[in-house]
Amino acid sequence: MSEIDWDSPEGAERYDRNCDHQFQKGHVLIEMMGIKKGDFVLDVGCGTGRQALNVAGIIGPAGKLTGIDPSSYRIELARKKFEVDSSGNVRFLVRQAENLQDIPDNSINHAYFCSSFHWVDDKKTALNEIFRVLRPGGKVGMTTLDRNSPNTMKALIDPVLAKFGIERRHEWHRGMKKVTSPELHDLLSGAGFTSISIEPRAVPRKYNSPEEFLQHLEEKDSSRGILKDISNETREKLRQEITEEFRKAQTPEDIGFGNITLFAIATKTQEGI
Repeated sequence: MSEIDWDSPEGAERYDRNCDHQFQKGHVLIEMMGIKKGDFVLDVGCGTGRQALNVAGIIGPAGKLTGIDPSSYRIELARKKFEVDSSGNVRFLVRQAENLQDIPDNSINHAYFCSSFHWVDDKKTALNEIFRVLRPGGKVGMTTLDRNSPNTMKALIDPVLAKFGIERRHEWHRGMKKVTSPELHDLLSGAGFTSISIEPRAVPRKYNSPEEFLQHLEEKDSSRGILKDISNETREKLRQEITEEFRKAQTPEDIGFGNITLFAIATKTQEGI
């Protein structure tokens, strides 16, 4: 999976504060997959363990959950969430999706990528590994950003930055390797999966106020937020301009920003051993 600048204690804490949107999409995916009591589950790109808490409650003490993530700091936070859990059926490992060496063949009922598949560098190898560890009849699921989807936050912010002659020092979603729906279907099929279902959904991240929007924008998983390292005077003018653009775009229900998300589920056939 991609190595990006979230691999720090501060970055992990920022992510934990700002991952509600990813968690909500993942919660829907978990329901779609039909994970149930007693299942053995693999959480790929588990982050700080938010979704793992949800799934652990579903599978109960009879099930088992393994969460992997390339960030040791996120794994540390995930483990802390389970410190009071004495069942011993949940473990977290610092691992890449492309190498599941700790997980035996045909041992998992369900594997899922909640907003993490677009960070995986070698998607073919990762899906081959998932296919290997899934039991026949097991399912893989994912929520992942559609490469063809426009970035609505970028569309609002970039004109404001240009007005002040400010050029962003990094791209939105830098380091991601997003795919389209046909590409994802080919990847899943190529790994041996069948009964492939891919549903594009618009799942905007909602902001109830300009202040909430700005807070997320200034943190945005990075110590190099786009409003940092500028003069206080320019910073305040930028905030005012962005607030005004936010209000123009606001709907009666409140405004949402986000890309199209692909909700995908596929099955390892009973013969796929």
